[in-house]
Amino acid sequence: MTDGEKYLMDVHGYVVIEQALTSEEVAAANEAIDAHADEITIRPNDLAHASDTLKGTTGRGDLGGMLTWDKPHCDPFRQMMVHPRLTPYLEEMLGTGFRLEGLGIITMDEGAEGFWFHEGGEPFDRSRGYLYRNGRMYSGMTNMAVQLTDVGPEDGGFACLPGSHRANFPCPDDIRLYEAAQSRFAQIPAKAGDAILFVECLMHGTLPWRATHQRRSVIMRYNNGVTAEGVMGTWTPPPWLDELTDDQRAVISQPHYRREDKGSDLYKPRD
Repeated sequence: MTDGEKYLMDVHGYVVIEQALTSEEVAAANEAIDAHADEITIRPNDLAHASDTLKGTTGRGDLGGMLTWDKPHCDPFRQMMVHPRLTPYLEEMLGTGFRLEGLGIITMDEGAEGFWFHEGGEPFDRSRGYLYRNGRMYSGMTNMAVQLTDVGPEDGGFACLPGSHRANFPCPDDIRLYEAAQSRFAQIPAKAGDAILFVECLMHGTLPWRATHQRRSVIMRYNNGVTAEGVMGTWTPPPWLDELTDDQRAVISQPHYRREDKGSDLYKPRD
């Protein structure tokens, strides 16, 4: 990360990584989604939480299972989870040995409802919180939202309350429901191929989708190597583990402790 990106990340809780994917990578990911479009599940208008400013005429679409799709449709997403343009940002926030917590695709058609604003710096959550110590940032769950279609400044989609990852007071409900302090929120415009890096404890949500084209966003959630929110009991490797590269295999490993100065069989630090 550049000094400017570090500053903006620390102050705002998010940063936009422009041209994270090439046009060819975006096209391959969209082709894969097109081939599995019949698997998209439309939610039953359950995310706006009765907010008059976030309600829509339809629910958003959710799509998962991309890592298990047949080749070549799985390849864009297996490559994306350890993409060379994205990995340095994740290492800055989470350290080497970070893990993938989850991966999914969000779609929104014109009129799709928004998502009430959730998370925030208070109360502090050790698995999702944000700290600055000894010259560097430390975060819990950290997200990459990779845009596969353009998002204009009036289109809707991902939005957040900048700086809320550092909040010390609980957020009033009317702000979370986007019924007050609307001018303080930021809806983030981006081009297809751009990625929005944001800490989970940043208060974030979605504004109703106004554009005529479909919103497509790949959401990848990461945490440091020793923290997991979704693993219970004994970790079982997926049957397609041998198909992955070493770097891809490392980020879907079980939680593990790694001494930065001793290396690891699970993850090879970069030069």
